[in-house]
Amino acid sequence: MKQFDVPVFYRSSLISAIKKRRKENDKLKKDFTPTLLDFGSVQIYLARHFGFCYGVENAIEIAFKTVEENPGKRIFLLSEMIHNPQVNADLINHGVQFLQDTYGKELIPFTSLTKDDIVLIPAFGTTLSIEKS
Repeated sequence: MKQFDVPVFYRSSLISAIKKRRKENDKLKKDFTPTLLDFGSVQIYLARHFGFCYGVENAIEIAFKTVEENPGKRIFLLSEMIHNPQVNADLINHGVQFLQDTYGKELIPFTSLTKDDIVLIPAFGTTLSIEKS
């Protein structure tokens, strides 16, 4: 399976080690039992599958690569990249602007876009009417 270049600060070394071990022991991902972290007086159960999915990791990689490869260009996202406030805040801090909020309310008029601007469609996709405009 493809590995995406997602910023390392979105990954936990502990969780990465747990996922790696689960993958080694269950290559086909057929064991759905949770992982037990037993600290004696505290026990933590982690769901078998959690974290960013394939599509979200792909979207994050595309967004950060677009910023890196296009210095000085205006980069917009149709709306939130994913439902993760940290990722969305990091993109804003890298100069990415949102055209709409999560309810579809226009924050920046589409008419202000130029042919030199870059618009990324988030992992959720878009409507046919927006695609046509």
